[in-house]
Amino acid sequence: MVRKESKTVMRIGIIGGGKVGCCLAGYLKQDLQGITASSEAHSLQLAERFGLEPCTNAELVQRADVLLLTVPDRLIGVVAEQLVRECGDFAVTQAAGGKNTLKGRIFLHCSGSMGLEALAPLQQEGAHVGSLHPLQSFAGGATELAGVYMAMDGDEAACAAAQQIATTMGGHPFQVPAAERAAYHAAACICSNYAVAVEALAQGLMSRWLGNEEAAWQALLPLFKGTAANLQSTTSPRTVLTGPIARGDVNTVEKHLAVLPPDLVEVYCSLGLATTKLALANGTIDKVAADKLQQLLQR
Repeated sequence: MVRKESKTVMRIGIIGGGKVGCCLAGYLKQDLQGITASSEAHSLQLAERFGLEPCTNAELVQRADVLLLTVPDRLIGVVAEQLVRECGDFAVTQAAGGKNTLKGRIFLHCSGSMGLEALAPLQQEGAHVGSLHPLQSFAGGATELAGVYMAMDGDEAACAAAQQIATTMGGHPFQVPAAERAAYHAAACICSNYAVAVEALAQGLMSRWLGNEEAAWQALLPLFKGTAANLQSTTSPRTVLTGPIARGDVNTVEKHLAVLPPDLVEVYCSLGLATTKLALANGTIDKVAADKLQQLLQR
């Protein structure tokens, strides 16, 4: 876990104790003022884990300059509204004289697909709002963030904080405006989620000859790793394309379609059409071969 020294001291709080929140807490521990979860018991566990004093969300807002909301997308708006209520109550019941404790604070959600609408209740109370989304999978285990690109958005103060946090974690911050977040997130899903779906489909088909899916994946894993290594060595994924479509081998593709289970044919054809465009762009097939493949794959 690599951490770069930040130029400006920043007090950070994390609301959300799942995989993302805990990962970020590990990187930001030096500046972390607290981390909370959906239950008091879980919050106590997290405080003990990271050597922090337990606190409520309202108390954490008082301690921190920047709050990262690492809750599920569907809960970001709910948490924002709860914070407005809880911080209002806190200001009244504590020795704050009713002072607005949200004004000037910075709130960053960590969703890849959402804009800033869900944070509107906080913005209306004078808070700065934005987002910071590491372009990385948090499926389990230790997650490396050094070198990871991180999409950010928000007002000037929020973007400045997001940029500093990303840099502190060794990441590369870049701007993705709210209107384009869905397209950005779709690119991430195609890269990660759909790659997993494709490998699962291949595993199911391969298990026919190996007796079970575990053995099937062990058989496919070296091929997947070889492909991943090829992708890692290039700056343009399409240039490492191999296989029958890359060769313009219409006969082999036709044989595939003749034997594939019906539920796989549509997926195969959709991917095949996209692959044909890549092969044509690479120059490994000509227009005649591409037309033949497209006629075969369009169903």
